[in-house]
Amino acid sequence: MKDLKVQKFHKNDHVMIAKDLGKQMAHFPSGIDAVVIGSYNDQFGSGDIENYTLYVNGHGEVSWYEEWQLTLIDNNGEKLIENWKNKEKVIANRESDINWIFKHGKYVLSHASGYSIESLAACIGMTNMWGSKGEGFVYYENAMYLLSLAKTFLENGDRIGWLSFCDNIKENKPQNTNYIGDKNADK
Repeated sequence: MKDLKVQKFHKNDHVMIAKDLGKQMAHFPSGIDAVVIGSYNDQFGSGDIENYTLYVNGHGEVSWYEEWQLTLIDNNGEKLIENWKNKEKVIANRESDINWIFKHGKYVLSHASGYSIESLAACIGMTNMWGSKGEGFVYYENAMYLLSLAKTFLENGDRIGWLSFCDNIKENKPQNTNYIGDKNADK
């Protein structure tokens, strides 16, 4: 008789992520608490019950954590997600505000959040930082290029200069170009 594996974690389980996730996942949030969104099987029906999407405190949804990397704290994560999302909205509103971005320009250059980057991108008419295939390296390339464009303006707190610069870019931008780093975007 075949042993049937039982899914260890379920939706809204409050878990602690291990500090050491292994070499392949060293760049993932670790040593922090999270709430289970669901296993791969819960979300896609594949039978994979050992890999999970989590709502990670301060990071949002992150996939795929392995079962061995998680420790159950309790089964009461639903309220935690709600609280964490409310806190995240406050941060998002603050860090996407163009006035805040230029008031804290030097900080933004060294600690740029996705909210600030997306706001700066919108100023030049960029609608998709991720490229046509949603790749993280395209987002990173676009973010670094965008910050290099904005660097002098951010260092000097020159919001008006940045907006004027962006208007000039939009006026001279080729049609159907939504990305900086996606060379195949118009194909």
